Amino acid sequence: MRSIVFFLAVTASCGLAGELGTEPLNINKSDDAKEKSYKLYVGEQEYRLPFKTRLSEPFKEGQTIHAVGRISKDPQRIDFNFHRGPAKDAVMPLHLSIRFDEGLFSGKIVYNTFKDGNWSEKEERISSPYKAEEVFDIRVRIIGGKYKVYGNRKEIGTFDQRETLEGVDHVSINGDLDSLRVFHYGGTVFPNPYTAVAKVGVGKRLDVSGMPTGKKFNVNLYRANMEYALQLSIRYNEGVIVRNAMVNNEWGKEEREGGFPLSKNEIFDLTIINENYSFQIFINGKRFTTFAHRGAPNDVETLEIEGNVELQTVTINDAVPKQFSITNTFSPEELDEHMHY
Repeated sequence: MRSIVFFLAVTASCGLAGELGTEPLNINKSDDAKEKSYKLYVGEQEYRLPFKTRLSEPFKEGQTIHAVGRISKDPQRIDFNFHRGPAKDAVMPLHLSIRFDEGLFSGKIVYNTFKDGNWSEKEERISSPYKAEEVFDIRVRIIGGKYKVYGNRKEIGTFDQRETLEGVDHVSINGDLDSLRVFHYGGTVFPNPYTAVAKVGVGKRLDVSGMPTGKKFNVNLYRANMEYALQLSIRYNEGVIVRNAMVNNEWGKEEREGGFPLSKNEIFDLTIINENYSFQIFINGKRFTTFAHRGAPNDVETLEIEGNVELQTVTINDAVPKQFSITNTFSPEELDEHMHY
C-alpha cells in the first residue's frame, strides 16, 4: 500500500514569479487565448533592479532559492546575497559575486561572507557559466550544511555554510542585469518515492523541478481508484519520454514520439497542465507534447514520483494565475553599496 501525504505547495516568494528570459511557454498559434498566457513559472512580473526583499518565512533545509533574469550587454558584476536584517552593515552569510571584469580572472563566481563590518579573508572561486546578453538562471540549494549552486541548470559548485542561516530574512540581487523576472524559494528534502495528495483537476498545473541521478524516473498521476491517469516515464538511458495511462486497470498504447529535450546532469523543469481534453506537457519552458485524457479529466487525485531523481520543488497552482503586482520592499537608494567589493 502506498503511503500518501497531504500535498503542500512548497514554494514561497516575493510572488511566485517569472518566466525564462522574456519567453512564455512555447504555445502553437492554433492554441486558444487561455493557453497563450501559460508561463514557465507561476506568475510573471518585472522586478525593479537593484532588487532586495524581505523573506516571507525563514529558509529551511532542502529549499532552493531561484532567480532568473537577463544579463546586460557589457556586464561587470552581478551579486546575489543573503542578509540578516535590512541594515547596510547587516551580516551576509552568503555573498556570490559573478565577475566579468577581472581580466584573466573574469568568468568566475566568488563566494564570501560579510560580518562585523568586514569581508572574510577567505574567498572561494568557481567557474561561471554566464555570458553577456544571455539568460541568468541561478539556483542555490540549502542542503547538509552546504550551498549547492546551479548556473543555467548545471551544478557549478558547492560551498560550506560558514555562518548559520538563523536570522536571515532578506535577499538581494544587484548588478548588471537588464531584467529580473523570477524570484522564489521553496522545496524540501523529498523522500523517494514521493507520494502526495494532489488534486490536479482541469485548470490546474503541476510543476516539478529536480536533478536526474540515474537511468530513469516516473511521474505518475492517479485517479481516485489509483489507476494511472497519466504516467510520464523519463528514460535517460533510452533517450525517450514514454506516456501512457490505464483504462479498466489495463495499460493503453504507449506514446513515445517527440524526441528527448533533456540532458544528464542538468536540472529539469517539468510542467503538466490539465485541460478539458488533454494534459499539456512542457519541459524547460517549451511545449513537449499533448496527451489526450483516457478518463474523466477531473479525476486526478494523487501524485507519485519515483526513480533516479533528486527533487527540488513540487507545486500545484492555477494554470492561469490571477494577476498581481509585487514590488521590492526597498528602494535602490537603500541597497548597500558594499555589496560590490
